[in-house]
Amino acid sequence: MNLALLAGPTPINDITAARWEEQRRRRRLLEGAWKCDLRDTLAREYEPQRRRRLGLPDTTKNLFRSAINQLAVLYDSAPIVSHPDAAAAETMRTALDQGGAWELAQTLQEQTMGCREGLFVCTLEPGGVQWRIVPPDLVDGAALITAPDQLVEFVEYRIRTVGDSQVWTRDYWSIRDPENPIYRVQDERGIVDLSEMFGAGAWPDEYRYPDGAPFLPAILYHARRTGKLWDAQRGIELADAALGTAGLLTQWKHVVRDASWPQRYAIDCEIAGGVTDSNGDRYVQTDEASILNFRSTDGVNGSLGQFSPGGDPASLLNAIENYAAGCLADFDVAPADIARTHTDARSGYAIEITRSGQRAAATRAKRPQRRGDLEMIGKVAALLGLPVDGWSIKYPGIPMSMQEKKLLLEEHKERSEMGVTSKPALLAKLDGITEDQARDLLRQYTRDRLEFGE
Repeated sequence: MNLALLAGPTPINDITAARWEEQRRRRRLLEGAWKCDLRDTLAREYEPQRRRRLGLPDTTKNLFRSAINQLAVLYDSAPIVSHPDAAAAETMRTALDQGGAWELAQTLQEQTMGCREGLFVCTLEPGGVQWRIVPPDLVDGAALITAPDQLVEFVEYRIRTVGDSQVWTRDYWSIRDPENPIYRVQDERGIVDLSEMFGAGAWPDEYRYPDGAPFLPAILYHARRTGKLWDAQRGIELADAALGTAGLLTQWKHVVRDASWPQRYAIDCEIAGGVTDSNGDRYVQTDEASILNFRSTDGVNGSLGQFSPGGDPASLLNAIENYAAGCLADFDVAPADIARTHTDARSGYAIEITRSGQRAAATRAKRPQRRGDLEMIGKVAALLGLPVDGWSIKYPGIPMSMQEKKLLLEEHKERSEMGVTSKPALLAKLDGITEDQARDLLRQYTRDRLEFGE
């Protein structure tokens, strides 16, 4: 692949360029391709000779990805989709399961939370509905003034083969004029129409609701509703902190390797031998069996001694851990929800978000994700010829720990004595299901007890 393709498509303006650059950086952090970003950070922080002495960049800890992975838990259990038409609901659940929608949604939420926007594109294929995650740094779009955070124009940049070459192209979709929706395949700059070459040009009939209104195949998810189409700069602190923390850990590794023992020195004497490397640095290789030879300088008796170690790895690592935890606390995570662990299995610092912190993050994410999921479900219903309206979705949430279940049972007992709860309500909370599903289970349990006993 040529360098132009690796560099990505050409942005249409400076605003889009700045958004793409930041979202692309965060995507590299999420996908593990961020070593180049760390190298650039170290190059800005240290002068060249000191940078060489630090050794290889330390990419073993990624604060950004760790935090996002722990906070994006809404789809750890598949959501429950319901509709008054039981047959339609079953068809929808089958389509979502077969297309792997909820498995992809786990990655989609990570991207949405990290990059502040995420996009699902759904298409009707011979095997059923298929979903694609489209990175926001390969997308542009437009909205109406009356709905500034909803797409009416959607541009996706894709690599295609034109002639003997692979080039960037763009899929252009527009429902700005619902009476005349537009679908085109264009060159990278949107000047040359390539629709005929790729079988595009006419609006696909499947992308219409039952009333004939067209809809875009893309669903734009927001980490938070801000009244804007894009919110790429929010949370930049955590991305910067991830690179800063990795830079500090690179320095910590240097301290462990090169400065965690007493520093010897010599006065009026010098060591015999030595090697000068290609950078002009002179050093002596030693090991446990080495005998060091010294010679006096200027004909006087010299002396040897030692300074204390140049750094304390334990103290430095603790300082880095405090720095990382403080940065995480600025990313919508309460300080009380940050736990720091040190175990044999997880050496070094390990910052974990407690269940209560994860549950709080899931609660915040439900509203914007539900908005996107219901839009997606409505479009899938139109693709499958199902009712478009009347859908609901429930997120089971994070399974409760034994301690949390005990507290819930105690609360249920107290509320039951007051007559303000029921067994279906309790079972729904314990199992993360709807109360109607809990009633069905309880009826089944009653039948099983009659047939099989307690």
